[in-house]
Amino acid sequence: MAWLTPSRKFALTCLAVIGGATIGSYIDVDRLIIGWISVLWLIVALSGQSEPIETIAWSLFGLTFGAFLWQVTSGEVWLNLAIIGKISDSLGHLRDLIVDKISFALPEPQGSLMSGILLGNRVKLDQDLINTFRAVGLTHIIAVSGYNLTILTANALSIFWPIMGRKALWVSAGLIMVFVIITGAPASILRAATMALTVLLAKYLGRPNKAINILIFATAILVLFEPKIVFDVGFQLSVGATYGLIRLSPYLNRLFSKTKLPVTLRQILAETFAAIILTTPLIIGHFERLSVISPLANILVLPLIPLAMAIGIIGAALMIVPILGNTIMLASWPLLFWTVWISEKLASWQFASTNLTLPAWIIAAFMVLIVGGLEWLNIKRPLQYDLFDRLSAKEDEI
Repeated sequence: MAWLTPSRKFALTCLAVIGGATIGSYIDVDRLIIGWISVLWLIVALSGQSEPIETIAWSLFGLTFGAFLWQVTSGEVWLNLAIIGKISDSLGHLRDLIVDKISFALPEPQGSLMSGILLGNRVKLDQDLINTFRAVGLTHIIAVSGYNLTILTANALSIFWPIMGRKALWVSAGLIMVFVIITGAPASILRAATMALTVLLAKYLGRPNKAINILIFATAILVLFEPKIVFDVGFQLSVGATYGLIRLSPYLNRLFSKTKLPVTLRQILAETFAAIILTTPLIIGHFERLSVISPLANILVLPLIPLAMAIGIIGAALMIVPILGNTIMLASWPLLFWTVWISEKLASWQFASTNLTLPAWIIAAFMVLIVGGLEWLNIKRPLQYDLFDRLSAKEDEI
């Protein structure tokens, strides 16, 4: 059986398109020439050549097509979905109303923090608190991004799966859809939802290799419609975090299984560390800062955010009955208070964070080593199932 199955060839081509779009931003080649080269490689790929030649042809087609796409679009969005903009504009008043209702239901700074978690709204957040989150590596919880929503989705699954089984997938998907609607469906949220839904599909399949192909396909779709997204920090962090959840967290979870920690806590720790490991080089590269205390801060805070988010969404949805909505929203106060309190305590440590500047090639080398090492590990010691498959097996036994 050939190692390069059709799905892997397709994933390789998608990966080549992403690389080609990146390369296309640095080169200046006549679009007609590169377009014809792309067509020629496509003809070779479809002409029934031997597997090595076919694989090379698909790869070169992806690279040249990606570069052609950049040359044609200059990296900008080329598909104008006006309806999304109209939806976002029409829901703008709803977002403002939700922010006002949250501010009424919760004291500060917990009210502003809830607005930040649900809507990415930092307007009312105190700048000192924002700096505190930055120092302990928790800024992502108040920035609606793929990284944020991906981690929240994964942790929500870890919490609800032992209780609800596979129905937790539908609950998480429903929360994502409500989240998209409440935030007004801007482009950044749609990208975040794409990554979060990729995690759900990966967990449903339970097979890392298939999940990686899905991640590559989802990423390629986003790049296809907006090539310049490859340079967006939120996009890079979301892809890195999702890759970590899919590829690294199963190995970390197996490592933590040797401890006496509860199953759900092991999964949350594995997912948190996996995301941190895959995103830290990117954070250093973009922000030139390393939060030494970030792993501890995320472990102490991140598992609570999905619950706070769920309470906030339910409370916001029930604001039409003020007493009921405010009461439910107030239930999130202990979680938000803990988030602020522990962040301030950790940020007060002298070694909490440090400035760190590294050349881009070193950051790229780190990412290549991490990803290459994980892929090598997957070849040598592949995991055929993850935590959710084991839970399903137990349910079947019962």
